[in-house]
Amino acid sequence: MQMGALLVSFGVVFSLAPPFGVLCALLPLVLVPLGSLLKRRFVYPRIGYAKAPRQPHSARGIVIAAVVFVAVVLSAFGILSLILGLDRGASLCLSHFIPAVVGLMMAIGPWVVAQTYRLKRWYVLAALFVVGGICLPLLHIATGYDAVVLECVIVGGLSLIYGIGLFLTFLRKYPREELRHAAE
Repeated sequence: MQMGALLVSFGVVFSLAPPFGVLCALLPLVLVPLGSLLKRRFVYPRIGYAKAPRQPHSARGIVIAAVVFVAVVLSAFGILSLILGLDRGASLCLSHFIPAVVGLMMAIGPWVVAQTYRLKRWYVLAALFVVGGICLPLLHIATGYDAVVLECVIVGGLSLIYGIGLFLTFLRKYPREELRHAAE
């Protein structure tokens, strides 16, 4: 839910006023304490605090993927520049290739969370980032930075809707202790 709110906020602020997009780096300073407050207010009184179990995994795969990723990005930029010329190659790269690269970079976080905690919904978010980064420019819905912003809004909106639904389901499933005792 926090990630969805962060992505939607970033997308809206960046699309309305791009110079203020840099200020979106400050959004976690507001959203993380707000999420902690919601947890203290609604979650902990119902079930207490329980840290999610971590699954051991190797960082070796992430490092190999990062090296391959950088090699592919640099190779693609070089090949496009050689074939089309520096101006047209750079233009094509920025308009169609950069959204895919950003989608892949944004998929790393959810993928690591999915690997660490074995949560399948985070694999879905990672896949949405990858597919969105590739499909938005290819389908001519948006290109360049507009595609990145639209991807943030779409994936963040879906994440936010799912997170709110999950939170409301949790609240119904685990009523507060005083409400449970009053019903008996």
